[in-house]
Amino acid sequence: MVLRESLCVVVALLITQVLTEDVDCSLGDSTSSCKTCINGTRSGKCAWCKETGTCLPYNPVTDITNLPNCGKNFYASNCVVNHKMVIVGVGIAAGLVILFVTGCTIWCCCCRGRKARAKKMRKQEDEYQAQRDAISDKHEAGRADRQEKHDAIRMKYGLKKNNAYQQFD
Repeated sequence: MVLRESLCVVVALLITQVLTEDVDCSLGDSTSSCKTCINGTRSGKCAWCKETGTCLPYNPVTDITNLPNCGKNFYASNCVVNHKMVIVGVGIAAGLVILFVTGCTIWCCCCRGRKARAKKMRKQEDEYQAQRDAISDKHEAGRADRQEKHDAIRMKYGLKKNNAYQQFD
C-alpha cells in the first residue's frame, strides 16, 4: 500500500515537472532556422513557428494542437511536415490500425467459427449416418433370420416348393 502511494506521488511529481518545465528556446540572430531550433540540444522541447520565424518553447502534453504566440502552423518534430499534418497522419494511422484489428477480430470470431461449426455439423451428420446404417443392417439381419425361420417351418410342413412361381395343387 505504501509502495503504491509513493509510486503515485513520484508519477505526479514527474508529470508536474514536465508540464511546468521552462525551456529557453531563444536562438541567436545568425542561426535562426527550423533545423537549428528542432534538432538542437533542446530536441522535443522547442518548436519552430513558421509565421513569425521564431523558436518557441513547446510542451507535447499541453501544446498538442496550438502553440501560444504562433497558432496552428508550427513545426515540432521535424522541419518537413508541420505539426497539424503530423497529428492528422497519426490519427489516420491509428484509425487504420483500429480498423485492421477490428477486421481481424471479426474474421477470427465469425468466419473461423463458421468453418468450425460446419466441420462439427459434418462430423455429427457422419455419426448419425453411421448409426442409421447400423440400425438398417440390424433390421436386415433380423429380416433374414425371420425369413430363414419361416422357410424352415414351410419345409417342415411341406409348403415350400423349389419353383416360387409354380402353383400349389
